[in-house]
Amino acid sequence: MILRKIWEEKDASDIREKLLINPEEAETIALGYVSINSGESTKTGFHEDEEEIYVILKGRAVLTIGDEEGEVTGGDVAYVPRNNVHRMKCISEEKLEYLYFANWPK
Repeated sequence: MILRKIWEEKDASDIREKLLINPEEAETIALGYVSINSGESTKTGFHEDEEEIYVILKGRAVLTIGDEEGEVTGGDVAYVPRNNVHRMKCISEEKLEYLYFANWPK
């Protein structure tokens, strides 16, 4: 069993990215938390062998996957298939916070 907090209260405003479940701790999945300030973007990602699901906790962002763009907001879920360039840009005044689940299919 693995139990962790996303953040401790004293650290909540300082965390930008945190791997919560490492790939080495699970069979085919990892879990992470990301926080992005207004106007900032994630690094562009690309994974040949990894699918991701984003669960948007709060804020608004433009999510780009390949040639497609869409707006996401708190309560949304997005799927990022393998072999696609992807990134998010926070477009809200409040920071964007989301969880990502990364999977390596067998």
